[in-house]
Amino acid sequence: MPRVALVVLDTLRYDAFDAHFDWLPGKRFEHAYSPSHRTPPVHAAMFCGKYASELGVYAGADALDCPEPTLAESLSAAGVRTRAFSANTYITEHFGFDRGFDEFERPWQLDSLDDDVFDWQAHVDDSRFDPPLSYLSGVAHCLVGEKRTRRSLRDAAKRFSARQGWFGLGDDGAEECLAYLRDTEFEDDEFVFCNLMEAHEPYEPPEAYRTTDLEWLPTTAEIALGETSDDPETVRQAYHDSVRYLADRYEEIFAVLDDQFDYVITCADHGELFDRDGLWGHFYGVYPELTRVPLIISGADVDATDCEAVVSLLDVHRTVADLFDVDVESRGRSLLGNVEGRSYLTESHGIAEKRLDAVRSEAQRQRARRYRQPLTGFATPPSYYGYETPAEFVETGTAVVDVPYDRMVSLRDSLDTPSEESAEGEMSESVQSRLEDLGYV
Repeated sequence: MPRVALVVLDTLRYDAFDAHFDWLPGKRFEHAYSPSHRTPPVHAAMFCGKYASELGVYAGADALDCPEPTLAESLSAAGVRTRAFSANTYITEHFGFDRGFDEFERPWQLDSLDDDVFDWQAHVDDSRFDPPLSYLSGVAHCLVGEKRTRRSLRDAAKRFSARQGWFGLGDDGAEECLAYLRDTEFEDDEFVFCNLMEAHEPYEPPEAYRTTDLEWLPTTAEIALGETSDDPETVRQAYHDSVRYLADRYEEIFAVLDDQFDYVITCADHGELFDRDGLWGHFYGVYPELTRVPLIISGADVDATDCEAVVSLLDVHRTVADLFDVDVESRGRSLLGNVEGRSYLTESHGIAEKRLDAVRSEAQRQRARRYRQPLTGFATPPSYYGYETPAEFVETGTAVVDVPYDRMVSLRDSLDTPSEESAEGEMSESVQSRLEDLGYV
């Protein structure tokens, strides 16, 4: 059996990938679309081979608790060793995305998500002292409280060192992922999944990569829901600075994977908006800036070509399973060999009602309610992408099917979707805090 790695470069726009990842070899898919605009539904689709709406993963229900087996579960049942390294709070055991993995690692920044580890970020934010005194007062809480003292103090040391610029400043886990891959002895039949967050807001790469004067940015959700004087191009440049850092770190990570693995699949889960119809970030919409994503398959027997076929991240599910000769039920198809274009949906389920609770003013809350409307997009050969916005249906490219909008509606209505009445349980304060730091509404 082979060794296969799947790496998700979180929030990497297609144009940013084109600008900074020309060094990455392999089969490039020029018309690859993500099934959604947010991390949980996209990963659910890749892991289970169905649209997120079919799996019950949508805004307000981000947990992967569907009855369908995950890719890792299917591979593990077939005897494949499965490992994961995720720097995204959503893609952890707290939301069920560890299903089927024999080993699931996270960077130190996510240690505080565990209930038995002291939440240093919350303590520093709430403390009446400035660092380093706030850290010293936290040590006292660790020594007399019920948290795991040793692990909590280690977390404090790393956070304080990063704050002082001694190590890791601006790194969201890529360096730790690189060390993990270098130190791991992989088996003959191995599947490794990684999620890297360096391109995700708050767009704070190491100092050497920064070309803007911005010392602090509001979250993209705050910008979208309120008045702001921030220049979109300045924010975009801060994003590209972060992408440049990601590209350099991933070049090192890819070198390790390319040496140790037979196949490496690299993709983004979604893109990012910069003042498109007043929207920023990726919390709403199926705009092409969100749904058209980079997708590359690298391997010794993979031709380094540009594939013009319309494909979807749904196809990653079947592709990985086929590489291990494991039978799975999937809407996807293998992307190995000759690939013909197909038609696919993209989905936005709207902002979750509970997210409105985090919006401070009534004016902002009224604006946010505009984003409750579900939206759908439709990609079809040879180069067509049509998508709904709150105001209209926009069409780009060319299609061979008649009336693409009708085909989109027909496919959308054919999906067997569970009721949206049941939502996920309450998040812990540490998980909620981390998601807020990442700009999630």
